Amino acid sequence: MGPQKAIHAIGNLILRLCYHILVSGIEYEEREKEDYEKILQKRKEERMIKELEKSGYKVEVAS
Repeated sequence: MGPQKAIHAIGNLILRLCYHILVSGIEYEEREKEDYEKILQKRKEERMIKELEKSGYKVEVAS
């Protein structure tokens, strides 16, 4: 994928995101660094659980 295609793909993504934001009426909300870290941590945990279950382990998440 050349640089021009990459630029076009990113531009297309940004335009589609803007369209969905405008259509749904969602207000922009600035997130803090901690919010992103929580999201990434949750995704990592879900990925690890899925891998363990795929390997045959039964996983139970403690609250």
